[in-house]
Amino acid sequence: MVIEGRGMVAIKEVLKSSQLFGGLAGYQLDKVVRLCREETCEMGTVIFTEGSIAKDLYIVEQGKVALEMNIRFGPGPGRKGTIDIITKGQVLGWSALTEPCTFTMSARCIEKTKVIALDTFPLQHLLEDDRHIGYKVMQELANVERSRLDHTRETLAHILSITSHDLKAPLAAVQSYLQVILGGFAGGITDKQRNMLTRSSDRISGLLNLIDNILDISRIDTAEMKIETASLLEVARNSIEDIRPLAEEKGIQLIEEWPEELPQIHGSPSRLQQVITNLLSNAIKFTSPQGMISFRLRETQDGIRAEVIDSGIGISAEDLPKIFDDFYRGGDLEKSGAGLGLSISRKIIEAHGGKIWAESPCPESGEGSKLTFTLPKDE
Repeated sequence: MVIEGRGMVAIKEVLKSSQLFGGLAGYQLDKVVRLCREETCEMGTVIFTEGSIAKDLYIVEQGKVALEMNIRFGPGPGRKGTIDIITKGQVLGWSALTEPCTFTMSARCIEKTKVIALDTFPLQHLLEDDRHIGYKVMQELANVERSRLDHTRETLAHILSITSHDLKAPLAAVQSYLQVILGGFAGGITDKQRNMLTRSSDRISGLLNLIDNILDISRIDTAEMKIETASLLEVARNSIEDIRPLAEEKGIQLIEEWPEELPQIHGSPSRLQQVITNLLSNAIKFTSPQGMISFRLRETQDGIRAEVIDSGIGISAEDLPKIFDDFYRGGDLEKSGAGLGLSISRKIIEAHGGKIWAESPCPESGEGSKLTFTLPKDE
């Protein structure tokens, strides 16, 4: 419905208090109001869907709208999850003003709702023709995007934390019963039964480890970690000893290169050991039998540098920018794991004030991969 007369005054008041247009002067708002139309949506109406082409921008005038995202862990269609509730004055469909103009979420009315809709084609022309309006609106749009992204991350982390915690208790109970049976405390079992129970126990152990990793995604920060003055050399030695049996089982040569002494660091030894173990385990997983993996430590001008170099299959150019993303497993979905090891490693290193990155092929050998992280020295 096109806005006219007193309706334009009412819409102008809503825009004046909105996220996106609240910073505009009265005469600037008049230009925007001319592009507006009112739409009334019944409860349950889907205003737009995730993945569809974004042509309209919306401001809520009355009512409430749920922003929903398709949440998926690994292959499969996933399930819809509510990320945020949008109320009066808040913007919907900001993707319509940014490339590639595709909605990143779905919007569903959870009560009868009235929205102000703007066709973004004439709106973009207005923003281009009037640079003052364009600058203010796009600046606010960036704030909306950043706020929505932060809120989405916090919501997903909370969902992961609650879900994972609730899953862990019953799985741990089942694991305990299996260990009682395997220990012979509930009577004798056949070799076939023992084999089946052992495999079940291993799968549950894998699930418990996955849950711990998911919980890590939501809680890794400096406040959670026990920070102390520590030796990265000692941390590395412990990690190497833990991982060496896996390398030997696969016939992979594990080479350590580090000086006799290194400066101390300020950090969490257990978390840093987790990083090194993750990087080495990943290298072993993607390196063929009889291959080679090198772990290096050295002091730099700004801190300490650690490198894991392997002779494995390498990382494709398509996967390389994404390997530190949560739940990213790359093109080879047949490999075990949930795509959390490198993501957790990145969070731990960044929580220590360091940096982590990957190169493939390794610049020195022209094959395999090289993963590097740096940490500041203890001042």
